[in-house]
Amino acid sequence: MTDARRTVEALAAALGERFGTAFAVEADTADGLALAWTDGPPADQVAEAARVPALTSAAAEGLAFHRALSERAVALGAIRLAASPSPLACGLPVPVSPAGIESLRWRTPAPATATPREERLVYSLLYEVHDDHHSNHVTPQQVCDGLAHRGIATLLLPSGAELTPAEVLTARYAAAHGHLAWRHRLATMPVPVLLRAVREDPQASPECRTAARMLEAEETETAPA
Repeated sequence: MTDARRTVEALAAALGERFGTAFAVEADTADGLALAWTDGPPADQVAEAARVPALTSAAAEGLAFHRALSERAVALGAIRLAASPSPLACGLPVPVSPAGIESLRWRTPAPATATPREERLVYSLLYEVHDDHHSNHVTPQQVCDGLAHRGIATLLLPSGAELTPAEVLTARYAAAHGHLAWRHRLATMPVPVLLRAVREDPQASPECRTAARMLEAEETETAPA
């Protein structure tokens, strides 16, 4: 083992204690060394912390920093990107890609803290994608493709997560109204459209009628005096 590698190994151990993340020392393609880790702090934060006097010029030369994202971090990033406000006129999300997820997490620790609903969605997405490929390991691209193929709504409904009244009704009527934004990013239909759909539906379930009454009450409470 060279002196440079010993120095970087010691640095990796020190950074591991500081960030609570396991850092590995790997050979880089540029004939240098790299610190590699999964999730945890962003690369620029680690690079800043690595600027210490103990890192000799020989060890610092060409030292690279490579953070990978775990399947859970990728799935959470994909779900958040898909559910974010859409810049497209049709309301559908922009395509979710590994590069987009990495950009989302570039300057922030990963994985981010997830809400209970997001935890259910992440579990459902990874379960389905693993099943698709009959594998215990899937790539970021496979996670993105699995979400694009299904849409978030198809993961939410069987997950057991509690739905809002607007979500209950949108889940019932979105297909009939061609509301693809619900399937792909959980965008609910406008309240007046939902209430009209219930009124005009002779087969509306008790759950839907209850959700409609709750929506009407919410509209009354938020209406200007």
